Amino acid sequence: MRSVSPLAAAIAALAVRGVAGQYDDWKFGNLFIAGPAKSAIKKATYTLTPPPVPCGTQVDDPSHQPWMSIWVGISESIGDQSSDLFQPLLNWAPNNEQEGCPAPNDAWCVAASTFDSGNQVAQPYVAIPNGASVGFEITYDGSAVTQVVSINGEVVSQQTDRGTGAQTPNYIYSSNECYLGACGTIQQYSWDDFTVELEQADPNFGNTLTVNGGDSTGLTTSDGGKTWHADSIVIAKDYFYTDGSKKECS
Repeated sequence: MRSVSPLAAAIAALAVRGVAGQYDDWKFGNLFIAGPAKSAIKKATYTLTPPPVPCGTQVDDPSHQPWMSIWVGISESIGDQSSDLFQPLLNWAPNNEQEGCPAPNDAWCVAASTFDSGNQVAQPYVAIPNGASVGFEITYDGSAVTQVVSINGEVVSQQTDRGTGAQTPNYIYSSNECYLGACGTIQQYSWDDFTVELEQADPNFGNTLTVNGGDSTGLTTSDGGKTWHADSIVIAKDYFYTDGSKKECS
């Protein structure tokens, strides 16, 4: 991976914060960004073995508990809130059932999901067994985006958003995201077997990868820039406390 200057990292972080920056209750952490590509992202695939759920979470009001998300998504923009963000989500809360997640409180849920003009349009949550491998596929055919999520090879969630032809997804990016208070400490994890297929070859797309709070093997291509692959994109341990502290726990 190319080296990341502090300025580049700051720009990346601020860009993603712009998606929901008008809402003070949302906090964004470590992330990666790749793009813009010179043409549409036709397909993105990647896998994840979820990290342990956060520790050190602080619940001041059980009826308004913190809510942790980790995700990768594709979009036409990283700062324009009118641009749809197609982002299958992993979510966790101290009381999962209260938030519609059927997993026990020591596990994550996942769902195909789209952030559409300030609203989250999503499928029902599916529990992820601890230690399971979660696979993701996002495809764009010029008029619709389809998300498919699988657990240990079995499809568990999918969603197709039609009428998206006017929005050409040419960014792919991720974030750790905490809603409402102190989500605590989330351990390091990685997005693995990460592959992006572009509509047209872009020899420079690999140079656009920026990781803020983590590392990567880098994006490489074997077909002149149409298909790009990284063995892994590592997201470092992250902290979400209202006082800005970094607390270790397990």
